[in-house]
Amino acid sequence: MLLRSAFASIFLISSLVSPAAAQQWRPVSGSKQANISGMAVIQREKKVTTLLVVHDNKKPGQMRATVMSIAGSDVPLYTPLKWLGSDLPVDLEAVTPVPARPGQFIALGSAGRAYHLKLDIKAASIEVIKAFDLPTIPKDADFEGFDLQLVNGSLIAVWGERGAGPKAATIFWSKIDLENYKFAEVGLIAFRVPYPILDVRHVSDIKVDTSGAVFVSSASDPGDDGPFASALYLAGSLRTDSSSRITFSQPAALTPLYRFDYHKIEAFDLVPGPDGGLIFGTDNEKLGSSIFLTF
Repeated sequence: MLLRSAFASIFLISSLVSPAAAQQWRPVSGSKQANISGMAVIQREKKVTTLLVVHDNKKPGQMRATVMSIAGSDVPLYTPLKWLGSDLPVDLEAVTPVPARPGQFIALGSAGRAYHLKLDIKAASIEVIKAFDLPTIPKDADFEGFDLQLVNGSLIAVWGERGAGPKAATIFWSKIDLENYKFAEVGLIAFRVPYPILDVRHVSDIKVDTSGAVFVSSASDPGDDGPFASALYLAGSLRTDSSSRITFSQPAALTPLYRFDYHKIEAFDLVPGPDGGLIFGTDNEKLGSSIFLTF
């Protein structure tokens, strides 16, 4: 199982995307139904990276999840998964592995409905173990990110309501008891990014590493035809104090660690290890989806 380690120093050293790195954008599909709205690394072995990808489709018969395989510099391959269970999600926007439970994931829909899932790669299926709701759902909320991480021995959930333009996003966090699907006290902060500037969703995905560092992607979405833009930020850090209360500390100013023109990033994940890095996935609407690897 992959554990996300601290990435902040790597980002600060390699914060600019070189022209050579830009050549690593790889088309996945020209179909809007295959656009990437969330991703989680399943494994990385012998330079083959396997991902669970979720899609924001809303109609019956449209795929909700796929397994994507990326081998070396080859074009990504994906296999649609059969969704098992009567609770068919609408508009999935995020997915995360469940720490210490191989093959289990939690996906989140934009309205705040979460799905605890069991993946069977051989059967090309994904089964709903339990569906449940987030504890804090503001009126007209539109969630774009959800992640689970073990930080100092505590299982912490972090999720983001995307915001729009002048309306700030909101980042939430809480300890979670996954045996009973109960959340502890919920903390929250308002979150705005300096870039993109126009038609911005301040949170388009969110991930946490094992040190408690919280990373957020943001995206400009002016409509189905773009033009799009995206950035990645170190949004802050989660800590537990002597009373086991979780606190969130933010930097004095946000620095874009990566910036991308012409792409609407709605998913990313951290791949630890000496040959790891970052994976970004796009939902470029009518223009389809692409994958970008920094390694």
